[in-house]
Amino acid sequence: MSDHHQAQLILPTRFGWFRERARRFLGCWCFCCLTAALSAPVVAQTVPGDSSARVAPLNALATHRHDPIIVRSKPVIERLPVKVIQPVDLQVTSDGRILVADVQARCVFRLDSDGQVSLAVRDLADIRRIQADRDGSLYVLTGTGGESSLYQSTPDGQTVHLHTLHFPVICFTRNSVGEFLAGHQRQLWKVGNDGQQTLVARLPAPLVDLCLNAADAPVALLQDGLVYQVNADFSLKCVGRAQPGSQRLLLGAGGRFVTLANSVSGGLPLSASGRGLYHVADVTEDGRTAAADVSSLLALVPEGTEAAGLDPLGNLCLANPDLRAVTKATSRFKIACPHCGQQTLMIFDPAAVDADGASRF
Repeated sequence: MSDHHQAQLILPTRFGWFRERARRFLGCWCFCCLTAALSAPVVAQTVPGDSSARVAPLNALATHRHDPIIVRSKPVIERLPVKVIQPVDLQVTSDGRILVADVQARCVFRLDSDGQVSLAVRDLADIRRIQADRDGSLYVLTGTGGESSLYQSTPDGQTVHLHTLHFPVICFTRNSVGEFLAGHQRQLWKVGNDGQQTLVARLPAPLVDLCLNAADAPVALLQDGLVYQVNADFSLKCVGRAQPGSQRLLLGAGGRFVTLANSVSGGLPLSASGRGLYHVADVTEDGRTAAADVSSLLALVPEGTEAAGLDPLGNLCLANPDLRAVTKATSRFKIACPHCGQQTLMIFDPAAVDADGASRF
């Protein structure tokens, strides 16, 4: 790795209190499951193809539930083991890998779920944005002057130039048929597989960000706070209203959109950051905000946070050039059921009585 990457692997933060709490919790849970098993009735089971009726092992449970386990606790916050210089974008893949684009280091870092760090892209100048498809493909947008370029990172670590666009692209996305959608001011351009560039839509307000919804349809966040779905015929449908000042748009848990924005409302503690992640309020067919649906705060984040992403469980990852850090706040875990081994969701919630309350980290 060249000097300008400044990539250094560091040991991840260990949380002794968390290990002790988890040890005690799992011990109590195992004891409860064992107690339930000892008190459960013996259940007779008939095995197909066997004329004799076999009885299940003594004290076996016929059925048991795997509801999410709620633990009253703050999320586990860790600085991930990579030292970035100026991160400008972050993506989390469907298998949990974290990709961080660093414009000054001229690379894209890849952090695997086991903590290993490698370079997905190296020696690429003027990186602006990245996108990871559901199939694991990585695409990179670069820009300098009045031109932009799109690249693809291959599995063997090569960076292949795909297209050059003769205007400064703000953001981009790639649909399920392999076409790129690139945004410039109030314009949406389609870049076909053959490289043909076509202006497909004029937007009612300047573009801020693009992403894909759960059905792989492009969705645009505009400067006026409205969120539009881009239909197959490139017509626009208003589907949401974001927090004023939103800068990044991402797909959250359950298919609901989330934006990274600065708070414009009062009432926050003086010590609290005004920057946060906010749910996008749904908009009805007649253009009104749905009743009882507001642009609610999901979590406050440190000042200077430039990009954010959510892992498959809904845990938050942040890239912050001011802190030169990539951090992860983990509040949702998968643990094995001590009786059958099935993976069960465990949720850390500092206000367990209010599951919808926003947490600060």
